Amino acid sequence: MRRLLFFALILTLFTISVWANLGQIRGNVMLDYSVTPGVGSGVAPGIGVIIYLEPIQPTPGLPQQFVTTASASFEFINLPPGQYKMTLSKPQFKPQILQILLNPGETKIINVILEPEKTATLDTSTVGMDYNPATDKVYIAFPADTDAPGGIPFSAGPEDVSDMAAIQYGHNPLEYADRKYFTQYGQDGIMMYNSVNAISIMSTQTDGKIKAVAKVDGRVNLVKFHPSYRKLYALDYKSNFYVISPDQNNKVMNKFSLSNESIPSDMVVGQNYVYVSLMGPSPKILMIDSSKDFPVSAIELYKNPKTSKLGVLQPNGLAISPDNEKLFVSYGDNSNGYLLTLNAKTLEVLNILKVGNQPLGVATPDGRRVYVANYNDNTVSLVDAKNNIEVGRFRTGYKPSKIIVHPSLRWVYVSNEGSNTVSVIDVLSSKIVANIQTSAGPTYMGIDPNGLKLYVSCKADKKVDVVDLTRNAVVASTIPGLFSTPAAIDVRK
Repeated sequence: MRRLLFFALILTLFTISVWANLGQIRGNVMLDYSVTPGVGSGVAPGIGVIIYLEPIQPTPGLPQQFVTTASASFEFINLPPGQYKMTLSKPQFKPQILQILLNPGETKIINVILEPEKTATLDTSTVGMDYNPATDKVYIAFPADTDAPGGIPFSAGPEDVSDMAAIQYGHNPLEYADRKYFTQYGQDGIMMYNSVNAISIMSTQTDGKIKAVAKVDGRVNLVKFHPSYRKLYALDYKSNFYVISPDQNNKVMNKFSLSNESIPSDMVVGQNYVYVSLMGPSPKILMIDSSKDFPVSAIELYKNPKTSKLGVLQPNGLAISPDNEKLFVSYGDNSNGYLLTLNAKTLEVLNILKVGNQPLGVATPDGRRVYVANYNDNTVSLVDAKNNIEVGRFRTGYKPSKIIVHPSLRWVYVSNEGSNTVSVIDVLSSKIVANIQTSAGPTYMGIDPNGLKLYVSCKADKKVDVVDLTRNAVVASTIPGLFSTPAAIDVRK
């Protein structure tokens, strides 16, 4: 009996000794979405990371695998002491391979950050956003096909007549034209109607109701405020340039022609200059002095030594860096795409970068990150403008066309014309964090300078959706036009 008790005691002590020697490896995984130094920043929990732990001979044991969940943590327990090889991997991120020495009874803490591949389709997820409320005026453009009178839309009741009576409806020829003629919208909206030829104004307090008009002579399709909001610039399809004073009852203060053979594709306003891209047989970028409201310089892209080798492609979208030093131009056709970087003061071509096919909208929150909507590739390129490299591509909805930046510079909005959504990109994490459902054919967008509401021109449904950014949901729409298609949007602060 004593002998049995002795052997039991020895076995127990041996078991305790063995278990005392077993160790653990645990830790957390984070995903770095900065893509490249200086472009984006911040990390996010590493969900869905595969961790493969393999003992290295002569360490005993079998390989083990762990997949991280929302906690982004992992643990391997009851491990014999020895050498281990740990491989951490997740699609679109660079794998990490670690060699770990585990001492007897040790708990080894391993915290890892995975970096993304240089060019990748970036992750998507859905979260909400929150802003402080604000309100002001919205301008919306509805270019018409002809100057023949249209009529009050059939959906307008007697209660709408006071707001809608001046609005006539025509048909937009570009609705069925080559999509390269559609480009990024500005930050405000104008409503243009064929019979009266005017810009209509909607108060954000009564979204969906047109409250006033500003008469012009042509079918305006582009509009943008000066940063001071003292001037509103507009362009019609005949390349007539309008200077409008909102403070003088929206009076047209100046008008002149930019071309007799080209169609304006986009307009962006810096502190001292207005830039216009013209599409046609002689594609060019024009620079207009905003103090004189008259052109002062131009670059003909097909003749420029740096761009002539690309062929007669067309400029689509424009964006200017916040320091007003660089002008970014999306440039291409159905099967080609480039981002041009120009000196904003001289229009000298500084860089040329290949992006996706048929790039349309382009935007930059800080002059370093540049976002380009690749209409034919269903992607948005993220470009490091300092190093002139494409560092990632977001897989957005179908046919992304326009891009606009939130006033806080934290979010970028992409209208997906073919899938009826607006994708929201978080600039810091370089992730698509929301997809907002809209009416059919979202293209041009405008945003409240205070960040409360997003206005989306929906071509197929011929109306403008008003999106509440605190809920990422459409909360109002204009009355659909019979034969009109909404165009550029800008909001006055």
